[in-house]
Amino acid sequence: MTSQSPGAAVAGTGFGLFTHVRALREAGFEVRAIVGRDRARTAERAAPLGVPLATDRLAEALADPAITLVTVATPPLSHYPLVMEAISAGRHVVCEKPFARDLGEARAMLQAARGAGVIHMLGAEFRFDAAQALLRRLVQGGAIGKPLYFQRMFYQPGLQDPAETLQPWWEDAAQGGGFLGALGVHMIDQILSMLGLITRVSGLLQTLAPGRPAMTAEDSYNIQFETVGGAQGMIGAGMLPGPFVVGTRVIGTKGGAWIQSGAAYGEPEEVWLRDSDGERRIAVPADLVYPPATPFPHPELLRTGMDRWHALGVDVAPYARLFGEMRRRIAGEAIDALEAAATFADAACGQAVMDAVRRSAAERRWVDIEAV
Repeated sequence: MTSQSPGAAVAGTGFGLFTHVRALREAGFEVRAIVGRDRARTAERAAPLGVPLATDRLAEALADPAITLVTVATPPLSHYPLVMEAISAGRHVVCEKPFARDLGEARAMLQAARGAGVIHMLGAEFRFDAAQALLRRLVQGGAIGKPLYFQRMFYQPGLQDPAETLQPWWEDAAQGGGFLGALGVHMIDQILSMLGLITRVSGLLQTLAPGRPAMTAEDSYNIQFETVGGAQGMIGAGMLPGPFVVGTRVIGTKGGAWIQSGAAYGEPEEVWLRDSDGERRIAVPADLVYPPATPFPHPELLRTGMDRWHALGVDVAPYARLFGEMRRRIAGEAIDALEAAATFADAACGQAVMDAVRRSAAERRWVDIEAV
């Protein structure tokens, strides 16, 4: 990196190391600090990546005036204090999802970022995923007419082995764990960015993993929803026995479009369209073509099942696009891409949906989405 590269600090020694560090460097940032909970362990994990500062205090990283961006990739319970500290120091912020513990925290972070005039983004990197972005372009370009129905399903094997190691927070609902926040937030953001605001939901949350009696967070969800534009739909996901199954489709007044996924997570996906001219595969435009994913090059740092999922490298290229937009916005450059990164305002809208889903699941009824 040159001395003119903007500096970044990464909070989080898991996904932050596996994805943020690599994607930030690809986007033209100099990663100058890693922040973790344990200073010695953070230094040990940061060393193979050549990051100059490893610390257990964000304040120490913020003392470096070259750091203009803070990315937060810690467990969700710690998002609020870290984001607010970074904002108070006048730094731009990218925060991972799930964004907050509830809508109250989400609103506070949004208001603080707006008040400080900093650039703020949610880590919804799959807005830049080639297949999801292409599907959105088709729908918003009118290829299927007025959208009527959206469906996305994601089922993968996992958690059946009680010996499989998870980070403790992931199993704990009180700490923001569970599949709704881990994956559902991506599905919700896909709906928000493609179809507009969600107005009401009916949700079912379940914990189905055998051999994990202490687990309080859900590993399965099914959600029905309606949007402001009149579209309806269903999203569902779970870590369940059986083969990997994933599929996304949107039906409209003039046809339908869908993502044809592979037999395993990370395999190439295809986008298809059916309209009055028949059924055909849609070629991926040049601006959405990414190189093959490269696994994280330091396998000795992988300790949990979550580490192994994140280390596949599938989300590095989309995240580099997100960080690239952040770098250009920091520099004051115009953004002319067809996809735009999610902001804290989008994050708050998604949090309102998740809060409503949890309330719906608890009360067994449809729930209206609270305005942000």
